[in-house]
Amino acid sequence: MKGGRKNLKRDTEEVSLNFEDGHAIMEVLSLRGSNLIEVLDSQGKKSLALFPAKFQKSMWIKQGSFVVVDDSGKVKALESGSKVTCIVTKVLFYEQVRALRKLPDCYNSSQ
Repeated sequence: MKGGRKNLKRDTEEVSLNFEDGHAIMEVLSLRGSNLIEVLDSQGKKSLALFPAKFQKSMWIKQGSFVVVDDSGKVKALESGSKVTCIVTKVLFYEQVRALRKLPDCYNSSQ
């Protein structure tokens, strides 16, 4: 149990991000209750994301926060009738978002 939290804390200190195929940065629009959140992608599409239990009690998010989600199974989930289309893999903190906004080819939200 301690090892997982230690690794989560280590990830928050990293400023650089490595994205895998199917990962995207999305903004949190609203908290839907328990472990569901509504997120907005760079094209302006809303979707529901699952906030895993490993983040609960160690990381908190609020409206306007940025998260990295894995939406590789989005098409398959929509075809099967599921409303939850992606899973949160990382929570971005202020320093990380600030560093990403300075990059020329990053996702910039409307300011």
